[in-house]
Amino acid sequence: MSMSFSLVSCDDEFNEPSNISGGNTKPPVITSVNEAREDTPVTEGVLKNLYYIKGQNLGSVTSIQYNGVEAGFNPVYVTETLIISRIPEEAPYLSEINKLRVETLYGVAEYNFSLLAIEGFTEEIIDGKSVLIFAGGDFTNVTEASFVSGSEELGNLEERPANVLSASQAEVIVEVPDGVIQAFVYLITSSGASIRSESYGFNYPIFTDELIGWTLSGWDGEQGLSSEVALGSTSIKRSSLNYGGLTLFPGDDNETLVLADYSTFLIQIYPATSSTKRVNFALNDFTSPQYLLDLVPGEWNKIEIPISSIYPSGTAPDTITRIDFQMFAEDGDDPPYLYYLDQFGLIEYKNINV
Repeated sequence: MSMSFSLVSCDDEFNEPSNISGGNTKPPVITSVNEAREDTPVTEGVLKNLYYIKGQNLGSVTSIQYNGVEAGFNPVYVTETLIISRIPEEAPYLSEINKLRVETLYGVAEYNFSLLAIEGFTEEIIDGKSVLIFAGGDFTNVTEASFVSGSEELGNLEERPANVLSASQAEVIVEVPDGVIQAFVYLITSSGASIRSESYGFNYPIFTDELIGWTLSGWDGEQGLSSEVALGSTSIKRSSLNYGGLTLFPGDDNETLVLADYSTFLIQIYPATSSTKRVNFALNDFTSPQYLLDLVPGEWNKIEIPISSIYPSGTAPDTITRIDFQMFAEDGDDPPYLYYLDQFGLIEYKNINV
C-alpha cells in the first residue's frame, strides 16, 4: 500500500476565462470533493486538511460549512468550477448531518461528506492479542490500517498492514503487528480518506509504565509513581516548589543515548493544579538552550520537542547524560505545583513521507 503524495496544481482552472464569475445567476452544483494532495475524489475528509470542491456556479460563494461549522474561504481560490477549502479543526466529526454545504448568492448545494479525526488511543490485550483502541470518529468506514516507520529518503521505510478487528462511529480496534517497536498508524476508509495517529512506541523509550534504564531524582520537591496515566498503568508524579526540578539520569548499564540517532522527544504531561502552567525542559545539566513547555492544566498535554529546536545545526552534543523538568511558574501562579509525566522517549523520524 503506497501513500506517497504531492500537492496537485490547479493553476489552469484559475486562469481559464470561463471559470471567472461574471453575471452567472445559476444555483451552485457540487460534482465532487477531491483530496488536495493527489486530486482524487473522496466522500470523507480529515480535519484541518485541504480539499478541492468541484462543481458549477460556485463563483459567488458566501458560505462553506462542514457539518454546520463555517470553514471560511479565500476569494483568491474561488472560481465558477473550483473552491479550495480547508476543513476547520472545530467541525464536529460525530454528527448526524454529514454534509458539506456551499451557499452562493443564488442558491445552496449540499454534498454527502463525513469527517474523520483521531482523539487518541489506548493499548490493551484482547483475547491474547495486543491491540490499539482509537477514539474519535467517524470511523464507520475504516477498512484498513497500517503501521508505518522509517522514511523513503533514508531507505528504511517499513509498512506493516494490520487487522482491523472492529470499527464503529466513535471507536476502531486495530491489532498490533508482530515486531513493531515504533510506528505511526494510518487508518484508511472506504470513503477515500486516510489519517495518521500520533507515534505508537518509541525508538528509545525512557518511561512507559516504568523507567527503562534511567533513574529518578530531583530537588525542592517530591517525586514517585502514580496511577494517573495517559496510557498503561503507571506515571511519574512530581510535586514541586517553583524552580524545583525532576531529574533523570541514565543507569550504569543503560544504552547510551546518542542524540544523532533521533529527531524528536515525545512527552505527555498532566498539570494537576491550575497554577502548573510552565515547565522548563533541559538537557545535560542545563548546558544547552532550555525548551519551555507551555501547559494546559487539567488535561494530558502531548508534547513534541524536535531536537533541532533545542540545538542549531551542528551544535548538539554526542550523548545525553541528564534530563531535567524544572518548574517555571510566572508571577501570579502560586503553589501548589503538581504534574504527572508519562509516555516519554525519542523517535527517529517525526515527518514520514509515505
